[in-house]
Amino acid sequence: MNNRSGMTLVEVIVATLLLVSVVLVLGGFSAKFAQAAGQAHLVVLANEIAATRLDAVRQQPNYAAVDTLVRTDTVKADFSRYTMRTQVVRVGGGVTDSVDYKLVTVTVTHPAMRKTVSKTTAVAAF
Repeated sequence: MNNRSGMTLVEVIVATLLLVSVVLVLGGFSAKFAQAAGQAHLVVLANEIAATRLDAVRQQPNYAAVDTLVRTDTVKADFSRYTMRTQVVRVGGGVTDSVDYKLVTVTVTHPAMRKTVSKTTAVAAF
């Protein structure tokens, strides 16, 4: 009987395959994590853009001025361009109506975002 020290070729191949599979799994996880982080960053910026427009709606000097914000704009944030669309729908406001308010909806999109960001607020007549 010969006493040998070291590893056989089969053991080296199995260890190498195990190491390669772990590296591939970690690489796939890292790619998915980076993609999710990028999407989250886009959504956070889109939420900030929508919130900024809703703040502008709340700061209008009178009820009729809210309608002046109805438009579609291109907004640049973090070296990227977002499309922001503002819509206003008036509810009530007739002579016999007991309610009068406007629903303001801001929708923000980006070509790389999987979903659109939409925020709505109600502005009562003042």
